[in-house]
Amino acid sequence: MCGIAGFWNKRNQPASKAELKQMCDAIVHRGPDAYGYYVEESLALGHRRLSILDLSEHANQPYQSDCGKFILVFNGEIFNFKDFYPELKNKGYTFKTTSDTEVLLYLLMEYGISVLSRLNGFFAFAFFEKEKGQMYLVRDRYGVKPLFYVDDETAFSFASEPKALFAKGITKAVEEDNLAELFFYRHVSGRNTIFDGVKRLLPGYYQIWKGGELKEEKRWYHLGEEALSHQEISKPFDWYEETFLDSVRLRMISDVPVGTMLSGGLDSTGVLYAQHELGHTEISTWNLKFPGFSKDESHLAQRISKDYGVEYNGYEFIGSNLVDLLDESIRINDEPLMHFTDGLLLGLSKKAKEKVTVLQTGEGADEIMGGYVRYKVFGNKTVYQGLQVLRYLPDSLLKNERLRKLKRYMTVGSIDFQLLTNANEIFLDGFKKQGLDYLNLLPEYRVEMLEEAKSIYPKNRLRQLLYLEQHTHLSSLNDKNDRTTMGASIECREPFLDYRLVTGIASLPDKYFSTKGKGKYLAMNTIGKKLPDYIQNHEKIGLAIPWNQYMLEVPELREHLETMHRSELFQMSWLKYIDVPSIVNEFKADPVKNYTFIRQLFFNSYWYQKTFAS
Repeated sequence: MCGIAGFWNKRNQPASKAELKQMCDAIVHRGPDAYGYYVEESLALGHRRLSILDLSEHANQPYQSDCGKFILVFNGEIFNFKDFYPELKNKGYTFKTTSDTEVLLYLLMEYGISVLSRLNGFFAFAFFEKEKGQMYLVRDRYGVKPLFYVDDETAFSFASEPKALFAKGITKAVEEDNLAELFFYRHVSGRNTIFDGVKRLLPGYYQIWKGGELKEEKRWYHLGEEALSHQEISKPFDWYEETFLDSVRLRMISDVPVGTMLSGGLDSTGVLYAQHELGHTEISTWNLKFPGFSKDESHLAQRISKDYGVEYNGYEFIGSNLVDLLDESIRINDEPLMHFTDGLLLGLSKKAKEKVTVLQTGEGADEIMGGYVRYKVFGNKTVYQGLQVLRYLPDSLLKNERLRKLKRYMTVGSIDFQLLTNANEIFLDGFKKQGLDYLNLLPEYRVEMLEEAKSIYPKNRLRQLLYLEQHTHLSSLNDKNDRTTMGASIECREPFLDYRLVTGIASLPDKYFSTKGKGKYLAMNTIGKKLPDYIQNHEKIGLAIPWNQYMLEVPELREHLETMHRSELFQMSWLKYIDVPSIVNEFKADPVKNYTFIRQLFFNSYWYQKTFAS
């Protein structure tokens, strides 16, 4: 797990090692243990290392072949790297390290880019073939590892985080055309980012570059096609449990201590169960505490840690400490925060770093198996039809905030639009209220993924929604997990995103996607049944922070609330037409009813202030 950066100047302009060093220094948190540079003619490749496998200097990068013809800078892990030893040794390769980096280099030398489908792991890497004068830029199947790039008139530049691109001297500016998607969906999807000219390589894609020019871009992993061609799974429950346990086993491979990020929910406790079942007792658990808050699950995390005989570590972050973490998470993340839990996860990761360098997490289970409460809208046709009545009921009859939210969601009659906005906190009526419904709220990538989902699952709206979210919402979660853990120099591993699980589950019949109860039918009827009753019977609770309360009570946040209307962000594009002071006053009058819209205004202007402050 590391950070990578590099550039390829155009018109044969020589590369500067000083520029490369600036890029790598900007992402030192991703790799504080070692660094290395490769600079030749107009090409520069840099690396910051977080040592996980083979802690010796022999595994440092850039990693070059003995012949000097192949160079690799690699961020991530190939969990099944040991499986390739016999095959590569039979072909005459000898090993100087016990790292997966060396294995990856040899595989690319021997088989080229076609070997990607055999890799089990997460990765973003640049592989340079010197004799051919070409470089591959590659990203893993689900975008767990980040990769950003800029292609301008002077050079092609890439890095694990945008800040490294800005450190090179690339202008940092807001792409105003993407503001509508940012505010409505909370996340800029696909290749786009909120920064002008900064693109992200899509998950499951690779690019070929020559002389700083893009020659080809190709999708090497297509979830829908892989699911449709997957061999039939005859015993799904047995297959799921066996594959999940093996996924956790692979993600325990490490030469440094491993811990588990634990809540009281099914997913992370399922990971802990698997670790316990596999005989790992040396691990530790890391949990967020919210004393006095209704959504505090620390008692569950502490209890199951004790039951499984592992060390429990629980922490709370409040007041000014939370503000400091919020500020730091904005700096680490670069892009605006979407989930608003980033500071807490960064704080927990910083505490965990005192004892471990790797954390496993339960992220991804909801998106691949259908675990969110909001999925229930499409879990049953009868339920969906029954919810239509909400469109005609006055709010005065809807005492529950969730029902009022459902009404706003259902008011838009288009099922496709409902699928696109299922993860939204702001709905179309909120934009209409501000006179903003004329904006383009159908981003090209989201629509493209929905149409792809419909072609794979033409008769099942729930399956369409899951497929869409695996290409959009899950990407935002992967971004959050990567930045908040790597911000503390921690590697985060997600067992539920093993490609065998994701592809295999996507190939199963509809009956394995019931949304009754907690959903996640496969997990609940396998690993879930082996968890203690106090976990099985506990109501599903998502990680949430009472920001509406903190905005009014924490002095630093209250000050921004009262002054944010002056932000330069609100002078851009359509944002200049929003009456921010009036919205703030409405929020102060009713911090619950008027929360979601003000939260977007608050956090995006707060992000702008911290990101573009002179």
